[in-house]
Amino acid sequence: MVRNLLLFTLLLLVSTAFGQAPKEKTLLWEISGKGISKPSYLYGTYHLVCPNDLQVSPVITQKFATTQRLFLELDMDEPGMQMKTMQFAIMQDSSTLKSLLGKDYDSVAALFTRKTSLPMAFLGKIKPAVLGMMLYPSMMNCTPEGWEMVFMQLAKDRKMDIAGLETVEFQMGIFDSIPYKEQALQLKEMLYKYDSLVKENKKMIQLYKNKDLPALYAQLQNDKDMKDYEDVLLIKRNKSWIPTIETETKKQPIFIAVGAGHLAGKNGVIALLRKKGYTVKPVMY
Repeated sequence: MVRNLLLFTLLLLVSTAFGQAPKEKTLLWEISGKGISKPSYLYGTYHLVCPNDLQVSPVITQKFATTQRLFLELDMDEPGMQMKTMQFAIMQDSSTLKSLLGKDYDSVAALFTRKTSLPMAFLGKIKPAVLGMMLYPSMMNCTPEGWEMVFMQLAKDRKMDIAGLETVEFQMGIFDSIPYKEQALQLKEMLYKYDSLVKENKKMIQLYKNKDLPALYAQLQNDKDMKDYEDVLLIKRNKSWIPTIETETKKQPIFIAVGAGHLAGKNGVIALLRKKGYTVKPVMY
């Protein structure tokens, strides 16, 4: 479950059916109707990809240029962002990874350091799900980058304001909703089955490169444990973003870039906006 969350976060039409989930193969969507004077755009990101996969289509650049404000999941341009992230990455009780894993701690710590070159001795109070995120760069034969940085640079070039749909405190606090013990066991599984995790990540990236939102969502739904936490990890967050999107798109055209996993499904951002009466149509490129 936790590894699929990480793939989500590394990874948030003129509809003929009310609230229809997206079926088209594209990551870029136009939002219009219901009091919106100029269209806004919604884009599904994958948080860590190789630089060669960060080629921005002229269509994306063109649509981006028609907007006036960039919204990401977090305002990554906020002063002190890194300090806040580390502050809220710490487990909120007396737990340590060693106390959570017991006899398995030494092997997990050794494998973690081998894959990341980071000494576990200084990271024992970090939430295990956050430690899991640190594994992803080592899975790729490149120095990975994020789509968020691409859109931030486009915004800065145009002197556009950058904002977040949620705060660091909220996003990092999500991991407090999942028992630390369960996170620790998932971290152990990720390290013990590292090769299969690498293959899974490659498959997810290929689906992303194919712009196949339905297939991405279906792949994530295959994890039976995901259903236990889908409400807190995805659905509640998606729903919490809708009022901000409604308000801001009526003020000015905006560009919204969130994890692709947040777009698909009957409770994804696209379907939720359609249920509210907005026209959300695919932009093919």
